Amino acid sequence: MSRVLVLGDDGHLVGRINVMPGTQVISLSAERIQSPQFDLLRSLDPQALPDVVFFCEEVPIELSLELAAAIDEAYPLVDLVLVGDLPAETVLVAMRSGFRDIISTDATDNHLEDVMRRAGNRAVDLGVAGAPTPITVPPEESRVITVISPKGGVGKTSISTNLAIGMAEVHPSSVVLVDLDLQFGDVASTLDLTPTSTMEHALQPDAAADNLVLKTMLTVHPSGFFVLCGADSPAANEKVAAPQIKRLLHQLSMQFAVVIVDTAAGLDESTLAALEATDDVVVVSTMDVSCVRGVRKEVDLLNEIGLLPASRTLALNMADRQTGMKVKDVEAVIGLPVDVVIPRSLDVQLAANHGQPLMLRKKRGGPFVRAIGALVDRLHRQGELTDSKHKRLEVA
Repeated sequence: MSRVLVLGDDGHLVGRINVMPGTQVISLSAERIQSPQFDLLRSLDPQALPDVVFFCEEVPIELSLELAAAIDEAYPLVDLVLVGDLPAETVLVAMRSGFRDIISTDATDNHLEDVMRRAGNRAVDLGVAGAPTPITVPPEESRVITVISPKGGVGKTSISTNLAIGMAEVHPSSVVLVDLDLQFGDVASTLDLTPTSTMEHALQPDAAADNLVLKTMLTVHPSGFFVLCGADSPAANEKVAAPQIKRLLHQLSMQFAVVIVDTAAGLDESTLAALEATDDVVVVSTMDVSCVRGVRKEVDLLNEIGLLPASRTLALNMADRQTGMKVKDVEAVIGLPVDVVIPRSLDVQLAANHGQPLMLRKKRGGPFVRAIGALVDRLHRQGELTDSKHKRLEVA
């Protein structure tokens, strides 16, 4: 089976290749390719690379040349084909950028089949000759981290987004943040992202069947991690079933070292499905009495149904001495030690309103950034800390 990636086609070329025996075609629009929040090179899965990439006329020639050079350097076994009627000087530049073939927009089916055949032959020849393969970091054991709370407005999304930024410093380009608040998720607005694909698209059959297609549904954040954003419409994912969520997280965990899941308030079907695939859970509480009691009920229920992972972190968010409660009071009610105390900070909401989480402004972050840093360290070293003695914390 030959995997073919077509960039910028109006559907005509895709249709012609699709009828060729033994081909699987993935198409990305020129609009998506040109989006500043899409990174083609990062979207390619080293474990499932296309055999051939076609660059169509709809993609600006300058961008095609730039992308071709980057792909050719990183993945020399991938065959690059430029589609268009080009002047001789541009043809020369294209060949130097890594294109192996250049075909006319009105190329015959026989010509197209010849191009596909040559691409297959070259891949075999290069493989036998021991052509250089891309340098990749040995795959790490992937961790799925799910952030939950029984109540809304406690800062789950704030913690999730800042946690993703911190984790991306430890695992660059190998962290993905999933907005699993299927109705009212606001990860995209918190990170000032304008996604071209969302959860609605990622759950479609073509993405579920192909990791490369799924990865093209992700939006790249400038700080070096990927985001699967929530749909624009609250009704878009109303028919999502638990098996779809589990399959999605499994797919992502095959491609990323860290998968962070931001959930809706409470324990809906999607959150329970995520917890079935979770390695580390971050339970978020505030110092509000009703929230603390809600967390206790949630923890008890998850324990009862066997969905509370052994690796768990209790994060006390918006901590403030003025609430009249102490950390030990929270611990006494919930029945778990508080692992991270995140102080209340007006800058957190201000930063989120500007689409710039506070972890991006470390010099101004103060105690909040230090607390998120402690959470990152804890989760990064979770295996070592599982049996460690708990240290009493207090609100600064």
